This record gives sequence, C-alpha cells and structure tokens, in this order.
Amino acid sequence: MGNAWVERTGERALIRRTQPLPPFGHAPENLTFETQCQAFENAVQALITAAPQQALSVASDYLRFTEGQGLAQARSHLLLGQVQIEIRELLAALQSLERAAADFSADEDALGAAQAHNLAGEICSNLGSLDDAETHLNAAIAQVKGSDDPAGQQLHATALNHLAGVYHARGQVDDALKASQAALALWISLGDVQAQARVLSNIGNIQTWQGQYDTAVSTLRRAYHLHQTAIENPRSEAFILSSLGRLHHLNDENALAIEVTQAALAAANRCDDELMKARITLNLGTFYLDGDQFSEAAAHLEQALEISQANNYRLEEASVLDSLGSLRTKQGDLPEAQALHQAALEIALETGDEQGQLDAHLHLGQVQHALSENAAAEANLGRSLELAQQQHAPKELAQAHLALADLFETRGEWTQTALHLRALRSTERDLFSQQRERQVRKFMVQFEVERARHETDVYRLRTEVEQDARQAAEQLVTERTSELARAQHEVVTRLAMAAEYRDDTTGEHTRRVGRSAARLAQALGWPEERAQVLGIAARLHDVGKIGIPDTILLKPGKLSQEEYSQMQTHTLIGARILSGGQSELLRLAEEIALTHHERWDGQGYPQGLSSDGIPLTGRIVAVADVFDALTQARPYKRAWSAEEALREVQAQAGKHFDPQVVEVALQVLTEESSARHDPDLSSEARFMPGEDASHMLAVFEQLLVERSRELDVARREAEQVARQMERMALTDSLTQLPNRRAFEADLEAKCAGQPQDGTSMFVMSLDLGGLKLINDAQGHAAGDRLLTAFARCTAEAFAPLGGVYRLGGDEFAVIGAAPFHTPALLERLTGALDAVRAAGFEAASASCGVAWLPHDAQTSGDLLRVSDRRMYRQKASRQLSTVN
Repeated sequence: MGNAWVERTGERALIRRTQPLPPFGHAPENLTFETQCQAFENAVQALITAAPQQALSVASDYLRFTEGQGLAQARSHLLLGQVQIEIRELLAALQSLERAAADFSADEDALGAAQAHNLAGEICSNLGSLDDAETHLNAAIAQVKGSDDPAGQQLHATALNHLAGVYHARGQVDDALKASQAALALWISLGDVQAQARVLSNIGNIQTWQGQYDTAVSTLRRAYHLHQTAIENPRSEAFILSSLGRLHHLNDENALAIEVTQAALAAANRCDDELMKARITLNLGTFYLDGDQFSEAAAHLEQALEISQANNYRLEEASVLDSLGSLRTKQGDLPEAQALHQAALEIALETGDEQGQLDAHLHLGQVQHALSENAAAEANLGRSLELAQQQHAPKELAQAHLALADLFETRGEWTQTALHLRALRSTERDLFSQQRERQVRKFMVQFEVERARHETDVYRLRTEVEQDARQAAEQLVTERTSELARAQHEVVTRLAMAAEYRDDTTGEHTRRVGRSAARLAQALGWPEERAQVLGIAARLHDVGKIGIPDTILLKPGKLSQEEYSQMQTHTLIGARILSGGQSELLRLAEEIALTHHERWDGQGYPQGLSSDGIPLTGRIVAVADVFDALTQARPYKRAWSAEEALREVQAQAGKHFDPQVVEVALQVLTEESSARHDPDLSSEARFMPGEDASHMLAVFEQLLVERSRELDVARREAEQVARQMERMALTDSLTQLPNRRAFEADLEAKCAGQPQDGTSMFVMSLDLGGLKLINDAQGHAAGDRLLTAFARCTAEAFAPLGGVYRLGGDEFAVIGAAPFHTPALLERLTGALDAVRAAGFEAASASCGVAWLPHDAQTSGDLLRVSDRRMYRQKASRQLSTVN
C-alpha cells in the first residue's frame, strides 16, 4: 500500500513584496538597490509558471546581483529555491533554501528563515530524508511559534502538517495526530476552510491507520462537507476521495475502494499534482492486486513506478517496487519478486522508512523461504518480527510468526516452531478481540441508527398524512413504530444479554442480584411496585462490561494496575449506554450502573462518593452484588458459603457498605440463601413478583414508549439543525453574504419571473481591486477586512434594488430590478466604494459589468456571461465606465 499521507496545507507563496513593479527587463541604472531587487522579484513571479526556465535565469542573475548583501541575498536564495522546486531540481533547491535559511537567521528575519526551513523540510520529506525533514520543520516551527502575524501563523500550521507527515511515515502515529490537531486549531483560528479540509483528511488517515474506522469515516465526511460547501479544488477532492477509498479497502470493501479511488485519480489528473497521481495510482494498483485482477494491477503499478522515478519520489518508489514484488509472487515469478522486494528494502533503508522496511523484510523473507534460501529468509523474517513489535502492527506480526513457524517446521526445529505458533495464536487472539470490539461498537450504534431512521420515516409519513390520506398514513406510522419497537427491543435485550454472558455463562448472577436488590428495597420500606422496577434496573448494573476487552474481563489471574483501571471504566460505559432516558426504569438503571462500586468510606470508584452521597440504589445493589459474587466460584477463587459471605458483609458495614442496608441484608439475604437450597422454595423464588417474561417485555416496551416520546423533540431539533445547515450552505462564512450556490439558485428563480412594474431585472458582476496587494503587503487578515467592508457597503448601497452575493475570492455580484440603463447603479457602486475608502482602504476600487433581462440575454446563464464579459473588459482597462 502506498503512503496515505499525501495532502499538504498552505501554498508555496513567493517571497513577500510591498509594491508591485512592471515585469523586469533591464533596470535603469538610476534606480535604487531596493527598487532593482523588487524588479527582479516581480520578473521571476511573472515568469515562474509561464516560462520557468527563463525564471531560473532571472533568479540566478538576481542572486549574483545581491551577493554579499545580507537580507537581499537571503531573499534571492529563497526565490531561486522556489524556482528550482517548480522545475523539479530538488537537490539544488534544497541547497538554495538551506543557504537562505542561514542568511535569514543571520539577519534575524524569523519569518524568512521559517519559510526557507519549511520548504527545505518538505523537499527532504519528498526525497525520503525523514531525519533532515524533521530538523528543518522543527526549525521553522521554532522561528514562528507564538507569532501574532497571520503569515507566521500560516507557516506554523503548514510546518506542523509537514511534520505530521514525517511522523506518520516513521510510524509515530500519536505524534502525527498531535501535530495535525495543532495545525487544525491554527487553521480554524485563521479561518482557512481549504486548509482545514486538508488537515481533517490527514487526521482521518491516521485514524484509519489506527483501526478507528468509525471515527475516520466521521472525520473524512467532515472534510468532504467542507470541500463541497466552501472549496472548489480538485486536489482536495482527490485527496479526500483517496482517503475514503483506502478506508473502504481496509474495511474489506475492495470493489467500492476501487470505484472511489478511480474518482480520486480523475480529480488528481485535473489538478496536475504528480506526487498525488503517483500515490493514488499506487493505491489503485494495490487494490486491483488484492482482488487478483493482475493485468489492471500491473498497468497501474508500472505507471506509479514511472511517475515516482521520473520525479525522484523515493518513498513512493519503494512502495511500488514492494507491491510489484507481491504481484510477481502471485504470478509465480519468484526470482523477479525477490529482486523487486530487495530493491524496495534498499530504498526503505536509505530513506529511514520503517513501515517500508517492515513490508519489504516480511515479503522478501517469504519469497526467500519459497526459494529454499532459508538462512536469508530467517534473517529477513526475524527483522520483520522486530519491526512489527516496535510499530505495534499485529497483522504483520501474525504473518511473520506464521512464516517463521513454517520455516522452522521445514528444518525440523520443533521447539522454535512451537514457540512461533504459540505467539501466532496469541496475536490472532488479540486481532480477534479487536475485531469483536469493533463489532460490539457497531452493535451499540445500531439502536441509535434505528431510531434516527424511525424519525425520518415518521416525519415523511406525517407529511403524507397532511397532504393525502390522514387515516391511511397514520396506520403506516403505527406499523412502522411497531416494527421499530420490535427491532429496538431486540437490540436492547441482546445488549443486556451480551453484558450478562461475557463473564456469567448462565446469566443467573444478574437475575439473583436483581431479585436480592428488590427484596432489600422492600425491607427498607419501598413500595412493592417501585422495588420491582429497581429489581429489573439492577440486572443492568454491569452492562458497561460490554466495552471491556476479553483479555481483561476473562483474565484468570490478578489484574495489573493498568488493567484494573480499565476495568473500572465499565461503570462509566454502562451509565453512558443507559443515559438520557425519561422512564424511571432507565433512570434507576443509569444511576445503579454508575454508583454500585462506590464505597461508604469514599474509597470506591468512579467518583469516590461516600456515605449518603451515594444514591440509595447504588448502596443496595452494592451489597446484593458483592454477596452474590462471593458465593459463586470464579477462575481466580472458590465459592464461599452463605455464612462466610454474610460475615464478610457484616464486617464491611461502615467501610464498604451502608450500615443500615447491611442490617436489613443480614435478614433478607439469609432467607434468600435458604430459598436457593430448598426445592419447595426455589421454584417459587425463581421469579420475584412480576418478573416473568411478559412483564420483562412490557417493561422494555414501556422503555420504548418513553424513547418514542422524545422523537418529536428530536425531530424538531433535527429540522432546526437542517435549516441552520441550509443557511450555512448558502452563506459565505467570511462576509455573511449569500454565496455562489445561493446566487445561482436565485438567478434561475428570478429569471423565471420577470418584474411586472415597468422595471427590468439586471445582473451586475463586480471584481474588487487591490485585494492581492493588501494580502501580500499587510497579510490575509487585512485582506479579509477589506472583503468584509466591501460586502457591507455594497449590500447597504444596493439594498433598495436587490441583493449582493459573494461568488468567491474578490468576485461579487448583484441581482436586482431597476429601470433599464439607469445610471443609479453606477452611482450606488461609487457610493459603496467611497464608504470602503472611508473605512481605511484608500486604494479600494472595483470593476463592474451589467447585463439586463431580456435586452441582453434570455437565460440566467447567458445573462451572467454577458455581465462577466463586460466586467472583465472594464477590468482590463482599469477604469469605471458608463453602465451598459
């Protein structure tokens, strides 16, 4: 699999400038040194994308011109490095940027040094020099950490994201996640939605790598939502889709993974990013390989290898070679497979890519064993075992143990064979436990998913009631609610059973605790009906154990301190599962699940409550639970007699237990114990009053009724959220004006219904001038203030005629109605610009173009094209003309 870390945040902005100059030709000799430097920089900026080789020549002249000139020399080195990046001369670019960083640091220019270190770190990462990349990126962060300058904060966030990529390549996943989250916080504070989407995508990849598939899906959906609502960038689309494709692949949905990754590759081809193309093509080839589609796999892997080698992408080249080796193994060409895995290993060792080393050692050892080169195979498989243990990679660990067991069996070394088979069994048990825990989490979510579906169905059906046939639709609602009740009843019942049977194979423990708790409550003066509800609720006291791994829950020996701390969390898990209910049953169950391990002396958990601070329900169930546990055999202890257990309960009065509850329990539990051993009493005592199956069903149905009462509230909240999300989807986050999507919808609607009062509908396209200059000279925060001021002033100016929209960047538009060819439009725009200048933006200007319906066009699309053409024509002349 290719390295999933492909997204970068922040642009490789060219060096800062204050005043734009005409493109550089031959500067007059009477210009100042600073002006000539600015002319060089402007010339390179004008040429870098259109004619990069010519830009390289000018940048080299600039470097010679500034030799020995301190800060100017630093700027020329930085500019030369950026041009060399553009033409893919990465080693030369790295040398230029390292010189720039040293010169900037000597002149105490922190921002310049950070920019140079950041670009150098990115180059080192792409070349596979991870240690050097980390050094440069940490140097960049040190220069701008804590900066109040938006430009410095942007560099800080960008360097953090690149550093996260380095950590991820090394397998330092926790460090990668911390760096990404820090970068995300900075981009949120800066309001950069595009960068937020990119970092969220990276975080989703880390969560996928950790096996947190549900969390990863949520994170990637959040990233894709930002992309859909606020970003028109094929590169972001490619990355998010690629991440989703990889997630589907890891979730064993290979056909869907291929389909999504093909869409990602199409987006990558539109954005002309060679590194992204290489990685997505590699992933696609790997997915085809896993599906045994050899011809498609070969085509894509060879294409990925060609791109990687042409651009010196060493990490990607190693991954492709390793995947090609696996392809040749499946095709039966073992010598070729060995050569490819060896080449992949050499690159991984050279670059320090530990994940690549693990894959290459493992696959190379497997092939060598198949070729009977057992000594070499043992060395490579042994090294893969060490790396898998270091990187906590259970899948690769299991494969290494299996391969080594097979190798030692071939040589007749039975002790070593048995050792690796035992280790394999332990590893597979851990993998099974992880898989089971994921399934349990999905099962716990099922209840909420079913309820959400029900809300949707009820809302749709109620709408049908109002519109069509009320009686028939209400019947459908009733039927659907009944179906939901049965489904939810099954989910809740199975959840309780799952908790019971994980460490209580008969399920009798929870029944006995419930019965004892109910009788204790009655002896304490509770009404019989309420005591029965307590007895049912007490059966769920350990429902939180469903979230505790089997390796801890079923451990026969004493738990370690860390394991015991994790076991204690079952109280919090149980309370969370049962939280939010409106019925007394569910409220009591939540209270019991949370507090039945609290102690009278305050030494219990999870909250350390004491004496009357512990709810009475928790104090009652604590006694019933401990008494029953003492009298039952467990892997780690014998069953105590009832007399021994009662003496222990009495001894713990005032320490573990409420003395008043203990006093009652000595009588009640003695009778309970006698009933267990008396055949005549045990049949009657099997169920407490009202505890038969039909009553249980009724209680759960009552619980479902209580939950259903919440549906109306939930539906109203959902409708409110939906309206809010719709407003957000149609609103520009910076200016709060309607956005492009709202503009297109309103334009279409208004073109369909023209004014009938003698006025004509018009569209005015606006282009705000000077935004780029302000961004470059004063920073993006100042540019945002200009955009906000222009939006406010134009909205106020055009309010009597129509609405103003922000289409993106510095482009705005107005839809309104006015007498044909009225000069008032130009007057209103001029007034708006005067107000913007008065707000502190003296150089503010705008180009405009107006189109009228039906005089200039008949459709919304043609109307917009005419207004845009007139606006761009005016923009070219850089002056306001009479409104058309």
